[in-house]
Amino acid sequence: MEMTALHAQLAALLSDVCGAPVTSLGPDAEAGVTPGWDSVANLEFIGAIEDEFSISITTAESIAVKTLDDMARLVMAKRGSG
Repeated sequence: MEMTALHAQLAALLSDVCGAPVTSLGPDAEAGVTPGWDSVANLEFIGAIEDEFSISITTAESIAVKTLDDMARLVMAKRGSG
């Protein structure tokens, strides 16, 4: 999967969780700064990603993720394409 398509897919998942418009969720969207992307939404977002991509994200990995781009890179690495 190419990075642009992955960003779009992750932005849609995050929008569903935090309620922010998908158009406002670019690669630099940041947890804790993006409206609605708080710690609770982050847990839901990670669960949605794990379900969508059939991967497991550790607590340490989730703490290291700061932006949507960070998450995309983590997903790619977990899926063996990063």
